[in-house]
Amino acid sequence: MTDPDIVVLKNGDRITGAFVSVRGRNISLQTGALGTLTIPLGQVASVAFGEMVTAVPRAGVPRSGWLTLGPTGNWQITDDNSGETQIIEATAIDVILPVERYQSIVDHVAGPFQDWTGTAGLGYSIQRGDQRNDTFTSTVDTRRERPSALIFERHWRTNVHMTTLLTNAQEAETSIGSNTFSMSVRQDRMFAPGSFVFGIAQIDHVGTEGLFLRQTYGGGSGYDIIFGGRGTLSIFAGLTMVREEFTAGEAERTVQLLFGEKIRLQLTPRVRIDHATNASPNISKVGEYHMDTRTALDVKLTNRFSLNTGLIDLYLSNPAPGSRRNTFALTTGIAATF
Repeated sequence: MTDPDIVVLKNGDRITGAFVSVRGRNISLQTGALGTLTIPLGQVASVAFGEMVTAVPRAGVPRSGWLTLGPTGNWQITDDNSGETQIIEATAIDVILPVERYQSIVDHVAGPFQDWTGTAGLGYSIQRGDQRNDTFTSTVDTRRERPSALIFERHWRTNVHMTTLLTNAQEAETSIGSNTFSMSVRQDRMFAPGSFVFGIAQIDHVGTEGLFLRQTYGGGSGYDIIFGGRGTLSIFAGLTMVREEFTAGEAERTVQLLFGEKIRLQLTPRVRIDHATNASPNISKVGEYHMDTRTALDVKLTNRFSLNTGLIDLYLSNPAPGSRRNTFALTTGIAATF
């Protein structure tokens, strides 16, 4: 059985438990009776940990070994093989973790279906009278990213979004269908906390605008802002190559800018709002652009299911002749969180 880790305070008190981490100038210790304690380093006289640790400085390479607290209040790391001791100023430390926990973070490997989080929603509406209307909606908004941890490791992040709107209206012998489909895959490379570069591929079909198929391929960079655990704001910009094919006319290839933002904000423990905007000014044909906005209000019913209401606005400045520039949809349905 492993000996308990010990923190001795300057007033002579001894606290025993299991070492969790050092974050900045605070030591976290898991105790049996009091739970996890956070102890300011200024109150600590010495430490005795029964397992090796890895110290991650704000600048420089991580160091592994046996941890002690020097008389001046700085950390001392003694290498298990060479016995050499290195002194690291307490103010220079980002985080100190047990070696096994540090390695589990660095060596994290997930299978193809692991580390995915997000929502998938379905909705269906029926209207019967002189006119018969049927509308089916589905949305998928998901992300694959390694679990958050006390230390940052460069990693990949995958974002997938899909929206489907299928509408059919029938009166007497006349039937009119209007379908919209959009799917995007964005691959991010997180190279620093909050900072990323990305590549994106997207396809769109918007029947009301006469847009048979739009293919978008490109890349850029972005930044994530965290709102104190309540939500995140992601902003990004880039350059794309676009091929558009309308129901009338020949396909066009253009170069377009891409500007976007996505915000997820937890208003209450049961209510969340999601909003995303993408704007693409056309460089090849100055003055033309398209812009998509999506806003959803999610009210949790259970831990797994929620009631979802969404507003979707798709705008195209140059639709096919006889088609509308705006496609607006109000959706409601049940969403599953995973």
